[in-house]
Parts: sequence; C-alpha cells; structure tokens
Amino acid sequence: MNELMTDQEMGELLNQLLEAERAGAKLLAAWLDDLAPESPLFAALRDVQRDEASNCAVLIECLRAVEVEPSARTGEFYTKRVAIPDWRERLEFLNRGQGWVGRRIAAALPRIQAPAARAVLQEMHDSHFANVERCKALITARGS
Repeated sequence: MNELMTDQEMGELLNQLLEAERAGAKLLAAWLDDLAPESPLFAALRDVQRDEASNCAVLIECLRAVEVEPSARTGEFYTKRVAIPDWRERLEFLNRGQGWVGRRIAAALPRIQAPAARAVLQEMHDSHFANVERCKALITARGS
C-alpha cells in the first residue's frame, strides 16, 4: 500500500502543478492572440486556457489549506514552446503537457489523504484528459 503524502510533499506536488498550469494558461493566452476570435480553434483553446487559469486558482487554495506558500514561478513549458509556428505541432505539444499533468496527478492520488484535495485533483485529472481528447479532435478536424 502507498504511504500517505506528508503536507510538505503535498505542497511540493501542488506547487509543481501550479507552475505547470500557469505555464499552460500563459502559453494558450499567447497562442490565442494568433487566432481570430470567430475561429472554432479559438473557442476550443479559449476553453482549455480557462481550465488552466481556473486550475491555478484551485491549486493556490489547496496550497493555502496545507499552509504552503504558492509558487510564483511559471513552468518551463511556457518558455520552451511559445514560438511554435505550426498549429498541429502546437496542439500536439499542448497534449503532451496535458498528459504529463494528468499522469502526475494520477500517480499522486493514491497517496493523498484529504478528501477535498483528492476530489479537486481527481477533477483536474479528468479535465486534462478530456482536453487531450478535445485537442486530438481539433488535429483531426484541421487535417494538418
């Protein structure tokens, strides 16, 4: 059986996720600037961007609940790929990031004791994999 996560470990996990979500939200905001607001791609990516930003707020609240200072850093995901020009590559890159966060949460869930934190992270896990499927559909629809 997995050993339960300490508050320190929980704080480290939550800050790692916060930095990743912040990177995703910033990256998507930058990419949205490249699209016409009436574009179907804009609408779909705006929804994913809003998920990322909302997750940041939720993670900050979780960090405060375990009395850990929320990180102000932005994950490397943002700086490494903000300039990808091709939309197919952008969507594939986004999916890799969404999948990484989902897998990271899945690995941690069995060790999380607090029911509220488990529920929040399970919902975040599920939304990340739903976003992966949404982006796969966009790649297929674009045919590129």
